[in-house]
Amino acid sequence: MKWRRSERIADEAARWVVLIDSELFDAAAARRFKRWIARSDAHRPAFLLASRAWGELDGLQKLKAYPDIVALLEAGAGPSPRPSAEASEPDRRALLLGAGVAGAGLCVVGYIAVSPAAAETFATGVGEQREVDLADGTRVLLNASSRLEARIGDDRREARLLAGEALFTIADSNAGVFSIATPSGKIEAASGEVLVKLLPEGARVALLSDGARAMRRTWIGQSSPVAASANSEIVFGHDEVTVDASTAEQLARRTLWREGMLAFDDTPLFEAIADVTRQSGVEFVFADPALADLRIGGLVRADDLDAFLALLDHNLAIRAERRDGEIVLSSTASL
Repeated sequence: MKWRRSERIADEAARWVVLIDSELFDAAAARRFKRWIARSDAHRPAFLLASRAWGELDGLQKLKAYPDIVALLEAGAGPSPRPSAEASEPDRRALLLGAGVAGAGLCVVGYIAVSPAAAETFATGVGEQREVDLADGTRVLLNASSRLEARIGDDRREARLLAGEALFTIADSNAGVFSIATPSGKIEAASGEVLVKLLPEGARVALLSDGARAMRRTWIGQSSPVAASANSEIVFGHDEVTVDASTAEQLARRTLWREGMLAFDDTPLFEAIADVTRQSGVEFVFADPALADLRIGGLVRADDLDAFLALLDHNLAIRAERRDGEIVLSSTASL
């Protein structure tokens, strides 16, 4: 179990190093990184070790623009326990493997690395939707604050969802299956409607019409395929791929953003917050990190921030305070 945890932390640390070196690292990503560093005493040394393994990258210079993060890395999130002699070597091997192979794994899966062939890039801004027609006849509807790369050829059809959420209507083609990559894994489908959403941790794929297969990203490439039928959801987690059956009604609510609505069905608050941020551009801060795991239900207009804040108050007794361009969320249950 300790080895598996070390592998997971190493993988997360390596992903952060690669992300920081990419054009996708912005102020919002910096805040997420700061929260990740502070979440566990094991995260800081894992990141520092991974960054040494990626010493040839210059992206870490970007962190100098965030002195609070630099201070956190220098001081640590708290007193780090001294590992035992028995545990230190496997942990170090895991961290080095995670940092070193992450780059190779990304190339194999084809998420961050871009091959010499040209790729088309499509993006949306805050609160914006965009419909894209690809060369093979596939249609993609991008949700707000989303970014997609697509590479369509005579012998392959590939897309990478780099941020946000996208609904694919995949056309039949002699080029074979359509591959959609996420940071956590990829999906292959021959046709049908596929909704792909990046989560703060992992990704969720809803199969609205046809079946597909999913492969989780691993250090040596990808896991064995997991088959899923129509009317089901695929969830990429840290260690596994799960498939859950869904009703047509549940799946339809997943796409209500097309009509300018946000539907929450026992949704973790951290996911709901990310949805609202993409639609409004407003950043949220949890006064108590435990609030992020609370679950919320309800239906609000995507452009009605006040309605969402009222939902938090009524359903979860959470107070919203606007402060320095952010909204700080705190519980009123004990007040």
